[in-house]
Amino acid sequence: MTVGQQGRGPSIWARPQRGARGPSPEHRLADIAVAAIRLASAGGLAAVSMRAVAGELNTTASTLYRYVTSRDELLDLMVDTAMAGFAHTRESDEDWLGELVRIAEATRSLYVAQPWLLDAVPTSSAPGPHTLRWFEHCLQAMAVLDRTTRQKMEAVGVLNGVIMLFARSAAAPTAVDFGAVDPARHPLLAAVLTGSAPGSPTADLFERTIRALLGGLLAA
Repeated sequence: MTVGQQGRGPSIWARPQRGARGPSPEHRLADIAVAAIRLASAGGLAAVSMRAVAGELNTTASTLYRYVTSRDELLDLMVDTAMAGFAHTRESDEDWLGELVRIAEATRSLYVAQPWLLDAVPTSSAPGPHTLRWFEHCLQAMAVLDRTTRQKMEAVGVLNGVIMLFARSAAAPTAVDFGAVDPARHPLLAAVLTGSAPGSPTADLFERTIRALLGGLLAA
């Protein structure tokens, strides 16, 4: 999901869901999205092409272009369909920062379940209704703050970046070999790795990161 991008020309969301060109259409935009997501779930976003999606629908790529005019539109369609799975209910007694943390946790769960979303970055994007609903939830959480629209949208961008960073780490954890650590040259690192460094486990890093970053960006 991208922040701060605008599509050019008529949006895919403004067109009939069954297409508007050529003979009587055989598929709906929802059919195309489901077929593309099925490919992405099995082989990553690299497996998604107009030809591959057309094959899933037993049609041709040229026919598919009657519904979506570019791969960017296809990505927007996929992302918005996936974002339909985002679930969030606002809690009236939650402060704005706690509300954003809850939104972030729900979004991270969605990204981890569908890791192809992390690579779905269209060159030119026109967010759909479910994606726009996510933005609305974020802005509702910040409604109590006396900040400019720009400040709030910057915070939304930072929030999404943090979510994607942590979701990517969870989806593909990196194994680091510290075998070359020399206690004489790297005493602090060696102490951390051996567990002899002072300190105790801290609260969830994901939540702490969001609270620190957004609290700083939107501080009075």
